[in-house]
Amino acid sequence: MGEIFGIVIVRPLGLILLAIYKLVGSYGLAVILFALAVKLIILPLTIKSKKSMLKMSALNAELQQLQKRYANNRMKLNEEMQKLYERHGVSPMSGCLPQFIPLPVMFGLYYAVQQPLKFMLGFGDTTLQKLAELVGVDPNTLNYTGQIQIADKLGQMYAENGGAWPDAVTAITNGNGELLNIDFSFLGLNLAETPSFTHPSIIWLIPILSGATAFLSSYIMQRMQRGRGNDAAMKQMRTLYIITPLMSLYFGFILPGSIGIYWIFNNLFTCLQEVVLTKLIGGKMDRTEAEETARIEADKEAKRAAHKAAQIEQAERARAAAAASEAGKAKAAKKKKGAK
Repeated sequence: MGEIFGIVIVRPLGLILLAIYKLVGSYGLAVILFALAVKLIILPLTIKSKKSMLKMSALNAELQQLQKRYANNRMKLNEEMQKLYERHGVSPMSGCLPQFIPLPVMFGLYYAVQQPLKFMLGFGDTTLQKLAELVGVDPNTLNYTGQIQIADKLGQMYAENGGAWPDAVTAITNGNGELLNIDFSFLGLNLAETPSFTHPSIIWLIPILSGATAFLSSYIMQRMQRGRGNDAAMKQMRTLYIITPLMSLYFGFILPGSIGIYWIFNNLFTCLQEVVLTKLIGGKMDRTEAEETARIEADKEAKRAAHKAAQIEQAERARAAAAASEAGKAKAAKKKKGAK
């Protein structure tokens, strides 16, 4: 991972996580609140993305008609599609860009949780190497799950030393970062522990719930999208509906429980966010569309009524003119007859 990315994105997120941990005193709760905080931070981008996606979905029927009409003329199809987007004030990229912008934040959040000693406490690589050697953790895992293991073992040393740091620890960390005992216990679980396929235990709840909430998230997103997306999008959603929970379940078994806790609550927050935004934004768009449809129908009805009234008036004028003509002819004939 690039140093610039670590400094600009991950370290600030790590400091936020550290501040929350100091405030609540529970690492598990801090991770949950951290996931919520990040959701709220990127909410404006999410709302913008949701609006764009719903607008694009509303144009699917017209887009499909254009694709059928100009199936053999790609240039004309692109031209008509561009006109359609301009007419409705929609940009295809406007829905994609907000989705890509939060990705660095999401990756940064993952690294902040995965590497707490570096990004929360601010220890450098040299200090981490020495701490790994001190507690017997493979230094090659420092950029993977090793830092959580080190933090857990340091916590054990802290407790065994009567709530004080051993000299061996302070000699390494003095002035290199913030030495803080991170308590990974949460609801009877050790979030520094990695669930094992071969050793069933209560921590299996984390990967199981991670897979279940991923399934729930995919299901809700599919339900919210139903009736709004095209067939290709719905097919892709059904594929993710199956793959995402399986991936969450698998990774929940090979990564520490703290990361699994983040995924569980991130999935739950995503479910809530998807329901609320779809109801609010989608409902508003549906009402606007219904009002516009009603306005168009009212205009059409008004034009039909005006046209019908014009026809009636024209017919009455024609009848009046015909009657006047007949009266004139009758009068002329009578006058001619009297002259004889």
